[in-house]
Amino acid sequence: MGYVSAFTELLFCNTFEVIGEIYYFRSRTNSSLWFHNFYRILLRESRSQYHLLVWYNLVTVVMDKRSHLLFYLSIVQQPRVRPSHSSYLRTIANLLFYNVFCLNGANCLKRYGHGSYNCENSATSNEYFEMKSNTAFFHYSGNLRVIFIIIITILFVQKNELRMAESLDGLWTFVREPKNGNDIGLRNAWYAQDLKRFKNATIMPVPAAYNDMSANSQLRDHVGWVWYQTTVIIPERDMGHHIAIRFGSVNYFAKVFFNSKEVGSHIGGHLPFEFNVTQLALFGRENKITVAVNNTLSWSTIPQGDFNYMRDTTRTIGGQNISRTPDGAFTNTGNFDFFNYAGILRPVYLLKLPQSHIVDIRILAEHMGSFSYEVILSQNKSDEDVFVRMYDPDGNIVYSARGLERKGALSTVRPWWPRGMGDPDLYTLEVELTVPLEQRSLDVYRQKFGFRTVGWTKRQILINDKPFYCIGFGMHEDFEIHGRGYNQVVMTKDLNLLEWMNGNCYRTSHYPYAEERMEENDRRGIAVISETAGVGLKGFSKANNLLHMKMLEELIERDKSHPSVIMWSLANEPKTDKKESRAYFKNLADYAHALDKTRPITIVYGPTKYDNDQTPDLVDVIGVNRYYGWYIDMGHLDWVNQSVYWDISLWAEKYKRPVIVMEYGADSLPGLNQEPSVDFSEQYQNDLIKEVHHAFDALRKEHRLAGEMIWNFADFMTAMTTTRVVGNHKGVFTRTRQAKMAAYTLKDRYRSLFDQTNLETWK
Repeated sequence: MGYVSAFTELLFCNTFEVIGEIYYFRSRTNSSLWFHNFYRILLRESRSQYHLLVWYNLVTVVMDKRSHLLFYLSIVQQPRVRPSHSSYLRTIANLLFYNVFCLNGANCLKRYGHGSYNCENSATSNEYFEMKSNTAFFHYSGNLRVIFIIIITILFVQKNELRMAESLDGLWTFVREPKNGNDIGLRNAWYAQDLKRFKNATIMPVPAAYNDMSANSQLRDHVGWVWYQTTVIIPERDMGHHIAIRFGSVNYFAKVFFNSKEVGSHIGGHLPFEFNVTQLALFGRENKITVAVNNTLSWSTIPQGDFNYMRDTTRTIGGQNISRTPDGAFTNTGNFDFFNYAGILRPVYLLKLPQSHIVDIRILAEHMGSFSYEVILSQNKSDEDVFVRMYDPDGNIVYSARGLERKGALSTVRPWWPRGMGDPDLYTLEVELTVPLEQRSLDVYRQKFGFRTVGWTKRQILINDKPFYCIGFGMHEDFEIHGRGYNQVVMTKDLNLLEWMNGNCYRTSHYPYAEERMEENDRRGIAVISETAGVGLKGFSKANNLLHMKMLEELIERDKSHPSVIMWSLANEPKTDKKESRAYFKNLADYAHALDKTRPITIVYGPTKYDNDQTPDLVDVIGVNRYYGWYIDMGHLDWVNQSVYWDISLWAEKYKRPVIVMEYGADSLPGLNQEPSVDFSEQYQNDLIKEVHHAFDALRKEHRLAGEMIWNFADFMTAMTTTRVVGNHKGVFTRTRQAKMAAYTLKDRYRSLFDQTNLETWK
């Protein structure tokens, strides 16, 4: 279909809005019912991506705000759409998400854009619409140019005989904007300049958080923009390849420029994103990569934070207006108890792929041997074909087929098991994109996966139909100097210590962890509860809801094929006693179930109680954080056993769902010893967890507890407060991973539990 037809429909759509016929539809139609019927027509009648995008624009015009979210959800809830439409439906959903955000008042958009989306004022008013590569451009109502960078599913980086990935890790040029810089870098086009020439330019390792890289407190506590820049030479032999730049994580907001041109932006740390730079690449020459990073948090971000200018302290003294704080002073306090490490936190790659390449592989494999897979390609050409081969853990081919999607079954399989229940056997799905007539391979990707089923009852979590009791930790990706930056040495040490402690599970508190870590979890048989960055939420606006949904989608898309991921955690300690939280989390729960029906979801409850929370019936597993003997009844260790038993029993009986205690514990300063024990001593921490364990034993015997995870694995850094002494010290290991007294107590307990994985009481 040509542009003319698309413009005609788009013009009709905008005219429809102007003349006010929108009210006819709103007043005479049940919006939800009308929408679903309209959606079916859209699927049946739309003949191309242009039609779909135009229909999308019409839908956004005639629907009320409440139905925006219904439209977004229903797209992902459809069981199957025609292959030619699947990617475009995602485009529509994302466009809708963007416009709801942009047109309904998300303040962070006005400040520096949002997610992978940009909103620009345009001096022109002509009707304009086109699709270029992964970018949709169009004018909305004549005065707003919407640029949408489509986020496609991102496979983990893989180097093989047909795929190239050049690491861009190393020392980058780094420039920090002045405090209250008022976006000076963007206004003065720093992305088009050589940052090495700036007077305050320095070097910064990538990946790493920038905060602890100097003795300068202004860098450590910086809020606002910082700039990274590096160069790379792309050889002429790479001409003809698809060139993309890929980031494992940038916290919090990133704008990426390639050879002085903006190629996209991304909101939210901890998840990967990539941008196609093929058209901008200079082959045989130096290419400049610039990244602007902003760590500002507000009530419109996830996680949330309070940004407060100190403007109410001015008083008249001696006839002059004098403020208690310097001009421009502000605070930016995150609503969470860990340091807001920022920068380029995970590896950066320049990807060099075939123009026709594999974009995504979706695998569902159950422990009895049934499986299905779907392959998504960058292009669908008639002369190309896909060949799939499945290898068992010993490298033997056990299945082969051709085509983009298939269902099948193996007569015998070796399931993936968590530690203590069996071997974590991994199979490999090899997907090869070929041109059969030319007997030529274009691309190949080898995806590891496991035959594994997660189930749940009113009391238990089941792995491969057998009861699974979570024995583990809440953790943080945190270490001295590099902060939250990816470090394979620390990652390996942490997982080795988890095994030494006889654990079988951990939660990615309070954000998604590195992809490399997820690969290791699969290999080692460590079960994971994968959590979004929704920690400490207090505000539940529609804009935040949509942002949270987008982050949830990115997380599930990233981790969907990992057998080690057994559960999705929507949030940690949100204020779910507020009535408005229910609609917020119902949308999230529905979306998570629509994206993945094979795993349970949870919310980890902290400040709320069993009888005042608005959301527990929405989730499959209940997570509870309880600090009896510490934040509650400090010093009364003789109360802890009964208090924990009482509290958890109430949750289990009311909601008839498996309950996991996700956090319990106490701070202990390394080497502080006191008899009898006092708060912050190693003895007090040790005595407290023993009392909690008595309650756990009783709860387990009565089938009221499905897992226990201490807080925390290791000490970690926080912002400065009067309740923290150089960070949070609830770890059973120090920040440098040395064992405290409590580590040995916990190791012995976990050893006993580890040996009793299939307890008779659970059968």
